Amino acid sequence: MSKRLSEIYGMDLFTEKAEYVGKVGDIILNIDQGEIMQLSLTPLKPEDGDIRRILQEETISYEDVLKVGDIILCKKNPRREGRARSESAPRTTL
Repeated sequence: MSKRLSEIYGMDLFTEKAEYVGKVGDIILNIDQGEIMQLSLTPLKPEDGDIRRILQEETISYEDVLKVGDIILCKKNPRREGRARSESAPRTTL
């Protein structure tokens, strides 16, 4: 089965444990290889200035996608993983 990129936008993402993750807000491509690299749960807008956080906490590597059909099944919830990474990061005090 093949899908157009435009069909992937807005698709629901679920983990393999049936946990709702969110909807595809943006797709990050490797143009040279012609491959999807990551799916973002939030649209990437340069004017937001939040792109780094979104890439760390709200994207899933396409390697973690198990199946694309009427929904997208993935191995893990990037929001949960992103929170765990940011909570374990060293904090600086002023």
